[in-house]
This record gives sequence, structure tokens and C-alpha cells, in this order.
Amino acid sequence: MNARRSGTLLAVVAVVLMQIGMAPYASGATTNVTISTRSASRQFAAYANDRLMPSALCVYAEHIKHEWLRRMNMSDNWRDPILLVVRPREAAQSDAPAIWSAVFQTDEHLQYQIHCLVPPRVDEAELLPKIIDALCSEWANREQTTVHGKAYTVPVIPPWLVQGLAASIQGRYEFMLSLVQRSVAAGRPQQAADLLSMKALPVDPMEQQLFQANAWIFTESLLALPDGARKLRSFLSELGAQKVAHNAFWTVYQQDFPQEIALEKWWSLEQVQHTSGGVAQNLSAEETARQLDTILLTRLSLTGDHGETPVVADVIIDKLPQYEDASWFKDVTKFKIDRLSAVRGQAHPLYQEVLDKYIDAVTWLYQRNQIRFRRSLKHAEAARVAAQKQSRGIAAYMDQAERIYAPEELSKVFTGYFQTLDQFQKMDSERRSPITDYLDKFDQ
Repeated sequence: MNARRSGTLLAVVAVVLMQIGMAPYASGATTNVTISTRSASRQFAAYANDRLMPSALCVYAEHIKHEWLRRMNMSDNWRDPILLVVRPREAAQSDAPAIWSAVFQTDEHLQYQIHCLVPPRVDEAELLPKIIDALCSEWANREQTTVHGKAYTVPVIPPWLVQGLAASIQGRYEFMLSLVQRSVAAGRPQQAADLLSMKALPVDPMEQQLFQANAWIFTESLLALPDGARKLRSFLSELGAQKVAHNAFWTVYQQDFPQEIALEKWWSLEQVQHTSGGVAQNLSAEETARQLDTILLTRLSLTGDHGETPVVADVIIDKLPQYEDASWFKDVTKFKIDRLSAVRGQAHPLYQEVLDKYIDAVTWLYQRNQIRFRRSLKHAEAARVAAQKQSRGIAAYMDQAERIYAPEELSKVFTGYFQTLDQFQKMDSERRSPITDYLDKFDQ
């Protein structure tokens, strides 16, 4: 998906969210017949006694899955369906939660269901984690065998992963960074062991927000590891097989963190790195492109075969594979991945997908897979050209709008008009006399 289509999709999803919030109360929208709709990928099916709600839910769920697939770096090869069911709240359900989920074993495999009771309105902040949980669970169980007549044990997706991916997709990065920043500055940073051992969201609202913020940084940091997306997929697969999140985590990440102390050290560095620069803000498109250029360029000190004086040369990214046998190669490419990930957190929205594609390309370069690096780099450069084109188009449109509706020009026009009106009223008042006041009575 190029930058133009991504921006259009976000606009469409914004409208869909409005429909989700308004549909149960829209005049004439409700019906006594249950309406059902299938999503574009056919994985989601939505049911509601409302004409707008099923379609809106399917579009929203597909958008969430698109972002989830992109972060997990995998194709859409789903096995089991996910159902979204919206029902009116009955009198006996006054204390029932607004949204809850369940997994059912069918004759074939499994079926995931997300139930919503209205009123109140369907809340995106509650629905998003439920969709993420269902997607992760479907992947974790996809390779597992279910036997008819024998109950299958469905593993619980850990809250840190669900909330971390949900926060990544939802946004609000500045707010979450500020929470973690205050926690670190106060000397009470949340430990990695606390995140991994959490079984449910904290009840206290402030503790809940802090957990979500740390889960977001933890998940993003795991994805930024070399081959991070594949490892996170492997973690889910191991979770489906072993059923215990703690065991599955250490099975996959044992080489990255030989001991728990190594995990805590890495996590403390990640917290400091994410919070030491202050609260993140979106960069302009021009500044994002400039920082991207700087990262993709590698300055090397090259020495000839006969010991000539070293020559400093700037090597562009597509020429870097020829140095893959150098001792510094993996360190340089890993540093580039880290810098690209850092800029991704502050990038202009037009360049966020561009940064993701460059991260994928450099990750393949880090693994010395030149074929996939070339292919990914080609996609990244095409996405960047599209982002630059859209950025120039937006700038040109704004320049034109500024010329048409220039505030300074309008202010001059209105200032002149009011000055003329004041002069006219002053001249009229100076012409007033007792005789004119007397004659004015006969004009009425």
C-alpha cells in the first residue's frame, strides 16, 4: 500500500469509527432483523440488528488486521474465522461488560467471537485490544491440531503483547512516553519481569495506563531486535504449543537474553532510550526525509590494497552489501535499524510506512540476505517516491489556498471598509442639526 492509499484508508476508518459510535442511535438505523456482513478477507463476520454497524465493524477490523500483519511482517493466511456480534443490552444484563470474547471449538477447528452489548456505544479503546487478542490467538493456534470430541486448551495471550500492539496501532505516543518518562524520572521504572508476569490489566486507571505505555515500548523494542517480527511470530507459535507464555517467551528469546538479568539490563536501556529525548513529536515531512537520508548514508574510511592514505567515502545504502564480509558490517547495520526505528516513532505520518519498509530492507541486509534486501529496498524507495509526491502535492495545495484566502489581504480589505464606514458616519453626524432632526420625523 503506498502513502496515498494509506492516508485515504485512515480517513475512511475515521468515518467508520464515527459510524460505530453513532449507529446504535441513528434514526431509522435499527431493525428487528439481524444484519450480517463479511469482511474483505472473509475472516471477519459481523452481526447486528442495525444497517450500518456490521459493515462499519468489518471495515474497522480489516484495518486493524492490516496494521497487525504489517507489524508482524506476515501475509494473510488465516485459518479460523472471527465473529463480531452486537446485541441490545437486556434488563438482566445491566451489570454485564460492554465487550467480552470467547473461543469455541467447532467440527473443523476453532471459532473466535467478540460480543458487544449496546448501549453504551461500542468503544474503540475496548474493541481494539479484543481484535488484537483474537488475531494473536488465531495465529498461535493455527498450527495446532484439534480433535473432534476432545476439548482443546486455548492459551491466554499475555496482556503485555495485546496492549503493546493495540497501543502501537492506536497511537497517542506522546502521552504514553510522558507516562514512562515520569515513572523513570521518579525512580520507579516498571521491570520487564513485572510486564511478563502480569495476568490481567491493573484495576487502577493510572496503573493501567502506565502498564499500557510500558507494554507498547516493550513490544516495539522486541520488534526492533534483529529478525524481531519472526521471533514474535515464533513466540505466538510456541505459546500455542506450550500453552504457557513464560515458557514460550524464554524458548524464543533465550539467545537474546541468556539470563533474566540480561533482559532487565536491555529493558532499562530501552526505557532510557525512549524517554531521554523528551516527549516525542511528529517531525515535518522535510525533516523526516532529511534524517532518513542521513541514516541511509554510511561514511567509511577506505584503504587501498597497497596501504595508500585512507580515503573517506560516503556509501549509499544499495552499495553497502559489498562490505558484508567486513568486521564492522553487522554493528553498522544494527545501528541503522535502531536509528530507523527511533525516527519511525517521530516520523511524519506520510513517511511512517516508508520507514517500516526501510527497516525491513536493512534487517534483511543485517542477515546478509542480499536478494530479499534488494527486493525490500526497491519497495521502500517506491514508497518514498510516493510519499514525496504526496507531500509536494499537499504543499502546493496549501500554497494555493493561502494565496486565495490570504488572511493579510482580507484584513486589508475589511480594514479599509471599516475605515470608510467610520468616515461616513462621522461626516453624517457633522451634518446633523435641529432642523434635520425635525424633518426626520416626517420621513417616518
